[in-house]
Amino acid sequence: MAEPALWQWRYALTPRGRPNARVTGAGARSGALIRDAGGGVGCVHPWPELGDPPLEVHLESLRTGLPTNLAEQALLCAEIDGLARREGRSLFGRLQIPRSHWTVLGTEPGEPARVAAEGFRSAKLKCGPDQSDALSRLDFWRDEAPELRFRLDFNETSTVSRILDFWRTLDEESRRMIDFLEDPVPWKADDWEALRKAGIPLAADRDAGVRSRAADWVILKPAVTRLTEPLERAVREGKRVAITTSMDHAIGQAYAAYRAAEWGSLFPERIEDCGLLTHECYENDDFFSLLERDGPILRTPVGTGLGFDHLIESLPWKPLI
Repeated sequence: MAEPALWQWRYALTPRGRPNARVTGAGARSGALIRDAGGGVGCVHPWPELGDPPLEVHLESLRTGLPTNLAEQALLCAEIDGLARREGRSLFGRLQIPRSHWTVLGTEPGEPARVAAEGFRSAKLKCGPDQSDALSRLDFWRDEAPELRFRLDFNETSTVSRILDFWRTLDEESRRMIDFLEDPVPWKADDWEALRKAGIPLAADRDAGVRSRAADWVILKPAVTRLTEPLERAVREGKRVAITTSMDHAIGQAYAAYRAAEWGSLFPERIEDCGLLTHECYENDDFFSLLERDGPILRTPVGTGLGFDHLIESLPWKPLI
């Protein structure tokens, strides 16, 4: 009997708080690692609340040979990782992982000052449809750490009128401290242009390739999108770029860090503070425990490929194909 061409291992991650405004609770997040015949590993971690099909759809797409976007990027990750593992080298080598922003989960007293003291330059606040809550948290962080810049991620939960009201409420000093509002409203070209004409700096995450023309920043996730075309277009158009994880498994986080380091070495003037520290948004596990950071910079584990060698070998892999 032929050896399986692809293996799988299911995992569950436990958030420390609500990951974003569209998630109604803090229950476990399910995903799967895949391993190809060359020993490379990738991560499939969907977010159905944000429009992704369920995990089973992505795994079935691998069985049929018609992979979804997430499954295709997991295969690419496994291909790159496997080659490095077979050659006995780390993917990171001399690459420098870019700085990251801090992801804010609450309003813990003393947290803003601690984050600034650790060397972070920016903080990302997960916002929802309650504009007063967004204002309250922004005020708290701004007052406690005025040296930070802020990124507000609305996950398409607001409306044009609410965002305009929110922006008008801010004084000029607060506006200058904001890098961007990310996916503030559902995509509609006229709506995004109206916000941009009001002087609001916008960042496109979901469907960034379509939305980038109406945005000042482009948020790219290697777990979701093959980066070459959208990143080169962003560079041509003078957009600012942040590469982030998909808030997925440590393997996915390491892959995002590798891609950010790779592109950061090519376009250092375009790659801004990234979002590569999302392991701290989850309860610790065997994989996350091997990720460390030096202030705002992720430190990946030693090993071949993306690392985690002994953990990968110890997993109870099951045939997928």
